Formats: sequence, C-alpha cells, structure tokens
Amino acid sequence: MIARITGTVLLSLLVFVVVSLLVSLGVVWLTGGVLRGAVIGIVCGLAAAFVISTVSTAVGRNEGRPRSRAGDRSGGPEDEEDRL
Repeated sequence: MIARITGTVLLSLLVFVVVSLLVSLGVVWLTGGVLRGAVIGIVCGLAAAFVISTVSTAVGRNEGRPRSRAGDRSGGPEDEEDRL
C-alpha cells in the first residue's frame, strides 16, 4: 500500500516537472514572455500530474477486485444441488 502511494507520488512529480518544463519552454519560444511561459507551464504541469494521479488511483482500485460476470456462480457448497 505504501509502495503504491509512493510510486504514484513519484510518477506525478516526474510528470509535473517534465510537462512544466516542456510547456514553459514552448510558450517562451513562441511568445517570448518568460513569466507567461512559467505560469502556463506550472498550470499544465499540475493538470497533468493530477490526471496521472487520478488514473493511477482508479487503476489501483480495479486491480483489487476479482472479475466476475453477472451469470457466474461462486462455486460454494450452496451450489452443489444445482450441479447434480
């Protein structure tokens, strides 16, 4: 559990840094405004990190559940009569 949270935090931090730098450099290159590039880069980095964290959490919740279909039976002792 702690490892999964740590992994999600590290991945989100890495995504934040990479996206912030790339977007900031792109905006600075296109417009020449350093402050504008920094602000837009930080906002985009935060949005990307939030999305990565949300998706990682959603995937982690689905992995813990066993997959079953609506018509599947559990196979317990109460189903023995049905098999005869």
